[in-house]
Amino acid sequence: MCGRLNMSLDPADLVDELDIDTVGHRFSPRYNVPPGAVLPIIVDRPAETGEAVRRLESARWGLVPGWAKDEKIGFRAFNARSETVASKPMFRAAFARRRCAIPVAGYYEWQADDSGAKTPWLMHAPEGQLYMAGLFEFRRRPEPEGEGDDSADPAVRDGWLVSSTILTTASAGHLAEVHDRMPVMIRARDIPAWIDPTAGADEAQSVLDELLAGFDPAAVERYRVSREVGNVRNQSADLTEPVDDE
Repeated sequence: MCGRLNMSLDPADLVDELDIDTVGHRFSPRYNVPPGAVLPIIVDRPAETGEAVRRLESARWGLVPGWAKDEKIGFRAFNARSETVASKPMFRAAFARRRCAIPVAGYYEWQADDSGAKTPWLMHAPEGQLYMAGLFEFRRRPEPEGEGDDSADPAVRDGWLVSSTILTTASAGHLAEVHDRMPVMIRARDIPAWIDPTAGADEAQSVLDELLAGFDPAAVERYRVSREVGNVRNQSADLTEPVDDE
């Protein structure tokens, strides 16, 4: 699984590298991001001209389909298993039509020993960002009552909640020593194929298969970090500092 992220790098720095046309995501460094928080997502969306526009936008972490009666459903949909994502009712529509890439500085995972004690690790790229395969959805928000509005929520645009989930797969290489699941990773050059809004479910499955087959565990490094990261109220940059192996 993937349930805690390091969002300490500004994804707007990727504008040139990824040919991003529009930046709507408001960045602030965060070192201990749980489900329910806001993520940056990279999407291709059609403009009024019909041409795709590459956008960096904000989304709530935890997928909320348009048909959902309660947004709380997102708290159990922050990950989607790649093995079943194309068929599960929660995810299949987004898999067929609304795929995204999620840039992160890294993610945390916990390694359990024989006694049950858990040691946190930070997984990160040797340089720069990691990119994770994700899905996104839109859900219409009811009109706010009274004087309140949704303008303070970066995941809400023009009355629509944007939400996202991260695809996972069986861990590979040294990552399996920490946890049996990992995010589905994307190389920067593969992002356009994954987020292509004209590609349907069959094409998306082919791209996903290629992403899984082509993953190199050496593209992700790891080191131990403080157990303080286990408490989401802890947000210090010190959480990303390596600790001794002992």
